[in-house]
Amino acid sequence: MDEEIKLLRSCCEDESYLKEIQASLPKQNELVDMTCIFKALSDPIRVKILFALLNYEICVGEMVRVLDLPQSHVSHQLKILREKNILTFRKDKKMSFYRICNEEVKMLIKLVLQGSSLKG
Repeated sequence: MDEEIKLLRSCCEDESYLKEIQASLPKQNELVDMTCIFKALSDPIRVKILFALLNYEICVGEMVRVLDLPQSHVSHQLKILREKNILTFRKDKKMSFYRICNEEVKMLIKLVLQGSSLKG
C-alpha cells in the first residue's frame, strides 16, 4: 500500500500557513498562461490532434484524413493550438507541417496517456 502523505493543516484557530500558501501561488500571468492551455485542451478534437502529433509532424491534408473532419474545421482547431503556443508549423512548398512545440503540454499528454485506459 502506498505511504500516506501527511498534509499540513492551516486554520485561523490553529497554526496558520497562510503566508507560505500565498507565497507558493503562481503569479497572475502564469495563471493566465495555464488557463489558456487548459482551455485549449478542453476540446476533444484538439486533444485528438495533440495525440496524433505526439511522435509525428503532420500536414493539414493528412490531419484531415486522420481525423475524418472537414479541412476548415481542422484548420480552425490547428489555429487555436498555434495561438496558444502549443503547436508550430513549417512550410514546405504549399504544405504546412504541424508539430507540438510546447514540451510541457507534450509531457502532459504523455502522462495522461500512461495513466489512463487510453493506452490500450
